Amino acid sequence: MITPASGVPSQPAPAMPQPSSAAATPRTEHLIHVIPDISTRAYVALLVAAVVLGTLVRVSHVFSSDFPLNDGGMFYAMARDLQHHGFTLPTTTSYNNAGIPFAYSPLGFYVAALLDRVLPGDLISLFRVLPLLYSAATLAAFAMLAHRLLRQQAAAIGATIAFALIPRSFLWLIMGGGVARGLGLTFALFALHEAHRLYTERDEADRPNPRYIVTTAIAFAGCVLSHVETGWFLGFSIVIFWLAYGRTRRTFLYSIAIAAIGLALTAPWWATVAMQHGLKPFIEANASGGNVLSSRELARETFLSLARITSTSEPLFPLIGATALLGGLAALRGRQFVLPLWWVAIILLDLRAYPTFTTIPVALLAGIGIAQIVLPLAHLIWDHPLLQPRSARDGTDARTSVLPAPWHRVSRGAVLLTIGLLLYSTTGAMLRAPGFAGEAVYLVGLTHDERDAMQWIKANTNDDARILIVPRGPWQVDKESEWFPVLTDRVSVGTVQGSEWTHSFEEHVRSADNLWQCGYRLADCLAGWSRETGTTYTHVWVPATEHGQCCGTLVASLRNTNAYRIVYDGPGGTIFTYRAAPPASLAASVPLSSPSETDR
Repeated sequence: MITPASGVPSQPAPAMPQPSSAAATPRTEHLIHVIPDISTRAYVALLVAAVVLGTLVRVSHVFSSDFPLNDGGMFYAMARDLQHHGFTLPTTTSYNNAGIPFAYSPLGFYVAALLDRVLPGDLISLFRVLPLLYSAATLAAFAMLAHRLLRQQAAAIGATIAFALIPRSFLWLIMGGGVARGLGLTFALFALHEAHRLYTERDEADRPNPRYIVTTAIAFAGCVLSHVETGWFLGFSIVIFWLAYGRTRRTFLYSIAIAAIGLALTAPWWATVAMQHGLKPFIEANASGGNVLSSRELARETFLSLARITSTSEPLFPLIGATALLGGLAALRGRQFVLPLWWVAIILLDLRAYPTFTTIPVALLAGIGIAQIVLPLAHLIWDHPLLQPRSARDGTDARTSVLPAPWHRVSRGAVLLTIGLLLYSTTGAMLRAPGFAGEAVYLVGLTHDERDAMQWIKANTNDDARILIVPRGPWQVDKESEWFPVLTDRVSVGTVQGSEWTHSFEEHVRSADNLWQCGYRLADCLAGWSRETGTTYTHVWVPATEHGQCCGTLVASLRNTNAYRIVYDGPGGTIFTYRAAPPASLAASVPLSSPSETDR
């Protein structure tokens, strides 16, 4: 918790404190007259207000739909599998009848499945509410971390507001898949907070306090048990923290203890999976991510990512990302290298999920940029003699006295700029309209019409029917294909989710991309896709949304082809039977493209 005892300095402290009190610190006296400290109560109140603001933004997105946003179908199936197996880990998941090993970190599924047993409502509702709660919890955990790392009130408040409003800090956490991703990131932020305490706080004998070993290890284990990729991010981030703050022999041994305890606490999961499947699922899952050393193609994409380093998914101009770049310059000028290097390291070491994880150093640096560059500059410009009214030159104007003590010397210009930045970023965080270069357009759930079409398929097709769903976008946001297997109990032959735990993840992604392209071509494209992948199907569903029918060219071609016959044509899309398909019993014997959870 943030308390007076945890150390709010009376003077602005360095942006990145060194591990010992004797370490050199950059001079920040020039900021005192612009952004002085306030009482602890007011400081905490502003942090809480930032958390509430971010929570309201997330609530506005989640409650825009009565169904979980975007993904989460495979996770829903896994939570249901736990219920059906008496809350013991099954060997495989029932999802899409694809024989996918039940190797995914299961803690989030256990929480959802258990709550479903004891609370009113249904499991689908929990897949809406739990990601929202976890995302709100990340805000509180981030505020604690910002308080420890920045040690300057204005910077910590600015950083918390930035994290609250960066779209990438919540986009993939409030989706249905946030039951795993959101819980994992909450544990990761708390673990980083505790690791920093371990490396920087001293006991009476001026030694690192070992009591934080346990809290860090428990949080580390919770992170790994919730989301294994976030566990990887947490692991190398703790290494960075040790190099920056606690590079001693004693803290090295403490870090080894954290790893050992975390390994022991997570053993019931990974040992069970290893006994059932060996290490292959973990090896395959790790290969599906990638870093700068994985391949030449990934290395090229990594360096392109470094070129567009902000990656905050802000619509229009990336204001928070630009402010973070200013904060990075301020940190480097003050010889505080940890946050900029952490930012770059995340991109290099976790190419698939880096836009989400980099929001942490980006928001921290944005806080520094606000406190040390943006607001001081606004203050200086506002107080420039050329902008002063005649009364101010006569010494009679109270132009800068717009806030109560001790902030009475903060200029009106800084206040107005802060309000403008806040309104711009809040509007951007809530914007879902397409065409603004943001990813919030994907924060949508299945419509009632789409679910009606799925229920028609469930009621009017054989159990062994194999459905080809024409995607309307990349596989990561193909919500129809992911939720279809759990809502219909039928096989979706093009679904990617789950294949990172089996084999040929890249092959399945390539297959999904080719199927996406078929949506803008003729019926022959589907036949060619079937031959190329060796995948058979009995039906084709071309979904439609409130924006209209997808893939008009393909639908017209299917209507005019003798091999296909329309069996359903409604608001949720058009469904065709494939007359040239082999018998369903034969189709069931053909290996189907195995299904992958997206961590983007």
